[in-house]
Amino acid sequence: MGVVVDARILHTTAALREAILRLAADRPVSRITVADVTRAAGINRATFYSHAVSPGSLLADVLTPELDRIRDDDAAARRAAFERGAAPDELEAITRRGIDAVVEHVVSYKEIYGKALPDPEDGSLHRLLVDHFTVSSAQHIRELPAEGRPELLDDVAAGFVAQGFVGAIEAWLAGPRRSRKSLVQTITLSFPAWWR
Repeated sequence: MGVVVDARILHTTAALREAILRLAADRPVSRITVADVTRAAGINRATFYSHAVSPGSLLADVLTPELDRIRDDDAAARRAAFERGAAPDELEAITRRGIDAVVEHVVSYKEIYGKALPDPEDGSLHRLLVDHFTVSSAQHIRELPAEGRPELLDDVAAGFVAQGFVGAIEAWLAGPRRSRKSLVQTITLSFPAWWR
């Protein structure tokens, strides 16, 4: 028997999601108060705090599942490719698809990321992306075949790749208008040679 979820919880979750996405597209998350979210979602403070600890954490909770799906899809494609002994060009294509999916996610929330990432008063989205890509990178590094993989400190390499990925996204959002394709291409070419 499946878990039955109260319709009120689903309604509140949807209202909170819509409210934080709308508010965060309008201004940096550090300028969004709990009162702003409760008013926009039509709920009270107690209900808000039963779902989140802050507007920044709520926004992170809303965006994380999509990033998790991208990571899971990438990992499944990569495992299947390794199992069948895929050629390097196929592995590079999988990497490019994963990067493209992340960039598509960022583009679909461009107004939000464009305001949140450079916000000096709230680093919740910056931390979300760095943490997410650190976990993704560590998983990727662990699954690389031993041949061709350099001896390295996995956690340091994962942190390096994650910080670089987020830095590239921040620079692209803050800079002059450039194509999504050029961002994907630049990130792909910036990965270390041993990363497939």
